[in-house]
Amino acid sequence: MSELRQDPTTGAYVIVAPERSRRPAGDIGHTHVAPPPAFDPSCPFCPGNEAMLPPIVAETPAGAAPGWLVRTIPNKYPAVTPVETPVSPAAGHVARAGYGFQEVIIESPRHDADLTTMSADELEAVVATYHQRFLQMWARDRIAAVVLFRNHGHRSGASLLHPHAQVVAVDLVPPRMQAADTWGARQIAATGRCPTCAELERELAAGERIIDQSDAFVALAPYAAECPFEHWLVPKRHHASFAETRDGELTDMAELLGRTLRRLKAVHADPPYSFAIESAGPAAAGSPHLHWRLRIVPDLVNWGGFERGAGMPVNPSSPEADAARLRASLNKT
Repeated sequence: MSELRQDPTTGAYVIVAPERSRRPAGDIGHTHVAPPPAFDPSCPFCPGNEAMLPPIVAETPAGAAPGWLVRTIPNKYPAVTPVETPVSPAAGHVARAGYGFQEVIIESPRHDADLTTMSADELEAVVATYHQRFLQMWARDRIAAVVLFRNHGHRSGASLLHPHAQVVAVDLVPPRMQAADTWGARQIAATGRCPTCAELERELAAGERIIDQSDAFVALAPYAAECPFEHWLVPKRHHASFAETRDGELTDMAELLGRTLRRLKAVHADPPYSFAIESAGPAAAGSPHLHWRLRIVPDLVNWGGFERGAGMPVNPSSPEADAARLRASLNKT
């Protein structure tokens, strides 16, 4: 039986239809790849290949060779730049320069490292760098939104195997964030509560979609998941932006993020995925109706004509069953 489910935190609708996973060519799966080497002489992110890189803008030092844990560089092929060239839109159309900043966070010196295999200290250094670079972008002139994201696996958009994330700052609020802002403002006007805080309370009481939790965060499969095994890390404390996260919460976040990704790897043998920090922009800091989250989206199915034409995902998997499998995977990690 299919269901049309609404996400209580954004208002968006999703079709949840688990029976579609039984259709021909409808299996949820991915392509296995050979493990990478510890060092790749052709990889610009590997130690010793610094001549291939733009200038390093930040680095977390390490006591052992090669002397660093995490480093940050400008993206060599950015989608947006702070250099604004004149734009001449076609008649009757709107266009302007793609103003913004884009950086790459190299998460480890090792080519074969992964967030699922890092030590607690290494993971903490990665998440601390996420936060530091997010704050740096947040403070720059004219920035309206900052998006930090990570692609794992070629199918999910990773152009290099070496573990890395990216952070992009732009001078407009992207559509997904605009929709969340509009919905949240409407909901708090009607109920007096942040919709994410209210949903988190319901999910913790029900328990069936809760995957894991720590002192400061909850990992859950959302009620209206857009794809199989989508899950979120949501801070228990209400705050609108990742920029407002405290140091102790970052340590807690690093631990839960590593454990959650190990669960996914145990269930699906290291699938491709993307994650993004969905956060309020600088102008919306402190908003009572916005609540940031880290959204993990495994790349296990392809969108077809309906999804692209309607702009509405069809999830061939049950969020409740997915959460149960991820919970049970703890014994396998």
